[in-house]
Amino acid sequence: MTGPDQPTAPPEALAFVEDFALTFERLGLVRMTGRVMGWLLVCDPPEQTFTQIVQALSASKSSISTALKFLTTARWVDRSSKPGDRQDYYTIRPDAMPDLIKQQTAQYTTFTDVLGRGLDVFDDPESAAAGRVRNMHDFFAWLAKEMPALMDRWEQDTAS
Repeated sequence: MTGPDQPTAPPEALAFVEDFALTFERLGLVRMTGRVMGWLLVCDPPEQTFTQIVQALSASKSSISTALKFLTTARWVDRSSKPGDRQDYYTIRPDAMPDLIKQQTAQYTTFTDVLGRGLDVFDDPESAAAGRVRNMHDFFAWLAKEMPALMDRWEQDTAS
């Protein structure tokens, strides 16, 4: 979808990138970060320079720079270089989303602990407020218990 100098993409690929970005935004993330990630999912070649990403997305250098900083720090995107080439190349990490889910799984236990302490603040454990906290506590406790097994199944299913 891109050449080495002037990335161009079919309209349907750019439409996908925008759909992906809007989905990212609905999750509370920055739309441009979603655009960069969406582009790196569909671009050809899969390694893109900063300039290629800027050109493909018709975006400002500062917005792409901010998005790439987030994506590389979050380890969703890898940055590499080639001998004799002063440019950095960006590629999407194939295991980015499974790794994210694994990281979030550890946070479910933290939420469970905090919500468990929250249950101790109620004089009436049967109050509506206590019920809301208990419901959220039980949900995160369930996620903390179930998610590792789900991720193990994913790894087994995709290992072959």
